[in-house]
Amino acid sequence: MTPRSLLARSLGAAIAAAATHPLLAAAAEGGGESATFLGLPRWIWLWLNLLLFLGILGYFLVPGIKQFLETRSREIRDSLERARTQEHEARRMEADLGGQLAALRREMDELIRRTEADAERERAEILAQAERERERLLQQTQQEVALRVAQAKKELQRHAAELAANLARERIVRDVEPATLERLFDQSVERLERDDR
Repeated sequence: MTPRSLLARSLGAAIAAAATHPLLAAAAEGGGESATFLGLPRWIWLWLNLLLFLGILGYFLVPGIKQFLETRSREIRDSLERARTQEHEARRMEADLGGQLAALRREMDELIRRTEADAERERAEILAQAERERERLLQQTQQEVALRVAQAKKELQRHAAELAANLARERIVRDVEPATLERLFDQSVERLERDDR
């Protein structure tokens, strides 16, 4: 039974009791001549009536109010206990999250350190590789330059030999008589034949 239904019943009982009370009934009829009832003054009956009303009201309401207060007290205790449990759980979760955040920070710092070290190592490796490639290209270029210089020297020598041969031929043709030229040719052929044997 809820406290409201108990209150409604108590009030109904009190009103019914008051309506049937002889003093109130007499006052309602307009005959309030008597200042006493059953030999007791009217004010005593009013106080007794009030005490009876409060007693009936207390009899019906106090258990409901007590039960309501106990239920409410139990709910508040349960809520406080749940709140303490949730607070404890929240503190535990906060500590766990703090630990996880600290571990994550350490892991991120380690990752950053490793990444920087890897980047530095990669940079050094790229620089070393670039230096090796530069050396290789320089060597290759020097070899190519030396080869071209040697080819140019040979070409110059050949060209110089051709020029010298042409100059010598022109001079021989111009200065030497044909009979002498024929004799020199024959001597050269004989010398070559002797050298071949």
